Amino acid sequence: MAWWWCWWWWCLQCYAIETTLTTQPTELPSCRMGYSSQDYYPTEAGYYNYQTCFFCYHFVPRHRRREDLQVAHEAVTLSDGRRLADFIFRVENVTYHFDPEDEEAWQLVVASLLDEAEGRKLADCCREAVACCTKTLSRPPGDPSHCPATWDGWSCFSPTPPGTSVSFPCPHYAYRGIPECTLEGHKHCQADGKWTVDEKGAEVTDYSTCSYHHHHLLLYSWEATTHAVSLVALPPALFILLYYRQLRVQRFFLHVHLFVALLGKALLNLVDNLALRIPEYKEDASQLDENTVGCRVLVFFTKGFNMAVWTWMLAESLYLHRLIVAAFRGGGRTWVYVLVGWVPALVLAVCWAVGKAVLEDVECWLGHDPSINHQLHLIFDIPKLLILIMNTVLLANMTRVLLTKLQGVNADHATATRNAVKATIFLLPMFGLQFFLTLYLPPSSTRCSWTQAYFFVATVLDGLQGLYVSVVYCYINKEVRLQVRRSLYRVKGRLYAQDHSTTTHDPRTNISLLSTSHAPTPETDTTLTTPT
Repeated sequence: MAWWWCWWWWCLQCYAIETTLTTQPTELPSCRMGYSSQDYYPTEAGYYNYQTCFFCYHFVPRHRRREDLQVAHEAVTLSDGRRLADFIFRVENVTYHFDPEDEEAWQLVVASLLDEAEGRKLADCCREAVACCTKTLSRPPGDPSHCPATWDGWSCFSPTPPGTSVSFPCPHYAYRGIPECTLEGHKHCQADGKWTVDEKGAEVTDYSTCSYHHHHLLLYSWEATTHAVSLVALPPALFILLYYRQLRVQRFFLHVHLFVALLGKALLNLVDNLALRIPEYKEDASQLDENTVGCRVLVFFTKGFNMAVWTWMLAESLYLHRLIVAAFRGGGRTWVYVLVGWVPALVLAVCWAVGKAVLEDVECWLGHDPSINHQLHLIFDIPKLLILIMNTVLLANMTRVLLTKLQGVNADHATATRNAVKATIFLLPMFGLQFFLTLYLPPSSTRCSWTQAYFFVATVLDGLQGLYVSVVYCYINKEVRLQVRRSLYRVKGRLYAQDHSTTTHDPRTNISLLSTSHAPTPETDTTLTTPT
């Protein structure tokens, strides 16, 4: 019996040794890279980091690069004896890895791209790949029947059950600027536990739903249309106010300045959309990529006139408030309102342009870099908010004064209140208070359908402002209509006179039938003597 127990003990030990050898990991820690390679890259010596960062660089659009780096392969030997191909790039016969932690190498990578913003997005992509690998290695082994955890070159995916699709937020570095809403991409795990591949065998991730192409193109077209409507409505109104001498008073003089600001805003925004924004979604490269001086000058004046409309709304509010609250003091000095209307807008536009030129000199000053937080838009946004608050206070005080005066004239309190409310509602758009409706910008986590609706409303309020102001201040104004009506009467009178200039008599009196040669006189007409 002793020999039998010895034989059994020896078999158990052999089984234990065999089990230990087969279950112990015999490979280096590695993470999976999908796309075309579909292989596990060891993390030793930064191999996984370098390869995934290369693919991040590979996915940078060609028109977002100044030049292509000289990419090559180099054999690397790992500690387990394997020899793998390593992606590198050469500059002046010196080899570098795609590594954002290597300052010298990364400066060369960024220099090959169109701007520093593109370099920061590329660095974010490389770091996300490393974070994906760290997360995968910290997770216990998954079900082998599932699609494996992988990095596809842009996004990280956890093990996924067969026959299911994964939805994921589109990465921010996939966009030129800051995403204004959330879109989702999709990746499908097939029933056999493998990720879907295309006809070339490369793993497929559906990023087509991540495109803002349709959203932006529709919005920019709508914005151009609204500004075009204002551009049609403003020039005739401006001509009318300048043509009639009877309208050359202080009130209409200030309206003329507001019309000029609105006209410049409508024209420049229309050009901005047609020349810069819309071509960006119809061509591989555009003015934004080239970042020319001309496009930056266009954006500067566009921002300046947009701000001038706000400052002129403040100037108009101050003038009207003075007329109503302090009627006996008059409208005040005209040059003060001109300074309020133009100077602050010019100063703010120059400050913003300097900040853009120094800190964010990319994409014709229209782009936003998600990796930095200079918040240069606050140069315009804070003054606009202050103007809204000031105009609200002025309008509230004007309403109070109007209500008091109307109650003094009209004993009916309800009628006086109704008239004051009508006047207030009429003045709301003139004071810009409609912009309170779009004061809160939806966060980027909002569904794009809601964000699209928000921008459509904001575009209508902003783009059609010139139409509304020209109608209220000119086309339905009683004084303007009186002058136009007089001109029409004069024109009709002249046309009528020209049509009847060949007649020799006035048909109302028939004076041409009277003649002194046929008129009877006592001396010649014997029929007038009395009968015998």
